[in-house]
Amino acid sequence: MSSYMLSRMLLIASSATTGFSYDDPGLLEALKLPHYMHWKHYLPDCWPRDPKHPSEFDLVCSQRQSSKGAIKVACVGDSITAVGHTSSKAHQYPSQLQTMLDSERGTGAYSVTNLGVGGTTLRKSGDSPYWNSAQFRALTSSTWDVVIIMLGTNDARDVAKEHWPVEHWPVECNSVSVDTLGNCEFARDYAALLDIVKGLGHNATQPDVFLMIPPPLMQQGAYNMNQTIINSVLPELIPQIAQANRKSVRGVIDVYKAMGGVPDWRNKFPPKCTLNNTWPTCQWYCDEQSCDQCHPNDVGCTHLAEVVKRGWLGPKGILI
Repeated sequence: MSSYMLSRMLLIASSATTGFSYDDPGLLEALKLPHYMHWKHYLPDCWPRDPKHPSEFDLVCSQRQSSKGAIKVACVGDSITAVGHTSSKAHQYPSQLQTMLDSERGTGAYSVTNLGVGGTTLRKSGDSPYWNSAQFRALTSSTWDVVIIMLGTNDARDVAKEHWPVEHWPVECNSVSVDTLGNCEFARDYAALLDIVKGLGHNATQPDVFLMIPPPLMQQGAYNMNQTIINSVLPELIPQIAQANRKSVRGVIDVYKAMGGVPDWRNKFPPKCTLNNTWPTCQWYCDEQSCDQCHPNDVGCTHLAEVVKRGWLGPKGILI
């Protein structure tokens, strides 16, 4: 028996002894785990390589098991995809997307795998590149019908503070056109990722690939992130990347706008989201369940899942 199968069997057994199913969507809530990264946040799509010494930094991941003929969907991203600021596994946006698809299309028609990685960057030169993750290995070792990518938020960390490292955002990316994207490291690495993803479809066909503009950052300096990069640069840059790689990209999902982002955010946004704030966007970040300036809460992830579903399938369920 391989060490891969043994580790998974041990994990399933250890879960059983606590009275929780390995696939129990309420596992995190029942165990009262905190919002910050913990290896159990990645169940059931990832599990510890060594279950006796589990760590979110040493995982094995795989495509979620599905029924024959299911449309296989990969959600690629950072902590906003991996967990958000949710109260349970069931509230993470890929989990909610799966629930919506099961309800609307029938259980088993779609299979959504959460391949988000907390703290990860798109750029290979970042402190924790997506390229080095177990989730990337799972992405590239499987075939997919749909790949939905939302990266870039952690690339916008421009100061080092506490345990969050500085990422040195390339200023060349701040003002580029489709013709000059080659000067932008972020765009070059995105194109390299898309070049790999386009070969991950079934029977030599490309998967449908959608790029997502990340949601707005509601406070300058939250998690050491630069609000201008996230709220001004990425909403312009990512559509240009999609256009330059249009042979590989099916479309762009504007999560930034859908989550309340506006071009004139400097004048429109409050200094930060707080409880009972009148700015409508804040309801998706801040309530009694959670108040964060970057990661959507339970309600926010419900909205995010709906945005993704509509951006991918369209209001009538037809690919756009």
